[in-house]
Amino acid sequence: MVVGHERSGTHFLMNTLALNFGYVARPWINFDFDLGINFHAPQAVRDFFVQMHGKPVLNIVKSHHPYGFFSEVIDEIHDEFHVFYILRDPRDVMVSYWRCIRELPWDEGPRADTVGEFMRAAPRGAVMRYQKEQVPNMLARWKAHVDSWIHDAPTIVRNNLIVIRYEDLNSNYRLVVSRIGEHLGIHCATPVRPNTTDNVVLPGKGEIGGHRQYFTADDHAFVQDVAGETIQSLELVR
Repeated sequence: MVVGHERSGTHFLMNTLALNFGYVARPWINFDFDLGINFHAPQAVRDFFVQMHGKPVLNIVKSHHPYGFFSEVIDEIHDEFHVFYILRDPRDVMVSYWRCIRELPWDEGPRADTVGEFMRAAPRGAVMRYQKEQVPNMLARWKAHVDSWIHDAPTIVRNNLIVIRYEDLNSNYRLVVSRIGEHLGIHCATPVRPNTTDNVVLPGKGEIGGHRQYFTADDHAFVQDVAGETIQSLELVR
């Protein structure tokens, strides 16, 4: 199971798991609208995961939901799944997400002329399916998502979570694949790197630090004010 905030490299990690460890990233099991379940009903979520118990399901489950959606069924999930959480510098996340929403032909979320306006806008539209409560702005939404899994979840959940930084996976691919193999108990002698545009939703540029061409000094200060503590604790800016 691969979890992450939107535009954090979720498919990059899914494709990596598929190419190197025998999982299936296409088709993936999309924990989203197409399942037709009530995400706010713990029993409905439990029933979804229980149907895979004891079965050799290789298709990766993908989710953009914060921990609160799984809090009452996490034991069942950990019994059957390796759970990965992928992190990315929120400044690059905001740029990629801003671009993505502007391209979608439906009301996915706030549309803005600049990424600075986007990350200051209140969540709206279809992105609300990944929230249990409202937050002040899109950047605060990123922080709430990350904190829910990395800082606020119970210790047993955090200890079983396999946290992958997008920047590490991008820049130190072989090393990270080796570390993933240690978690899975599967040796990968010759890691295969996925194509950046294959099996990806609205492929972005995948840049590290690409936000620099979009961010103003005020934007950097805003990020520090809203998410600086989380960024520093996770060493997302190096």
